[in-house]
Amino acid sequence: MSQILLRREHDLTAAAAREKVERVADVLAKRFDAKCEWQGDVLTIKHPTVSGTVTLGSNEVVVAAKLGRMLSMFRGRIDEELERVLDREFPKANA
Repeated sequence: MSQILLRREHDLTAAAAREKVERVADVLAKRFDAKCEWQGDVLTIKHPTVSGTVTLGSNEVVVAAKLGRMLSMFRGRIDEELERVLDREFPKANA
């Protein structure tokens, strides 16, 4: 099993950061039939081939995922895609 851990700082309000994470979660849910559910400031993502969380902090977003055996072969591509999404939705706070 392969793991991914990514962090992004942000300077958004809690509501704005949550809205961005929800947009991404909606895409994941539709595209991959994943189940996404908020538990406080943590969005849990469940699918037979991947499980993970997106944790919203006051100034950072943390994405943690465990990939199943089949997806582990594509970890590099998945990592790159997550980086692109985070770069788009949470650009550097001082940019």
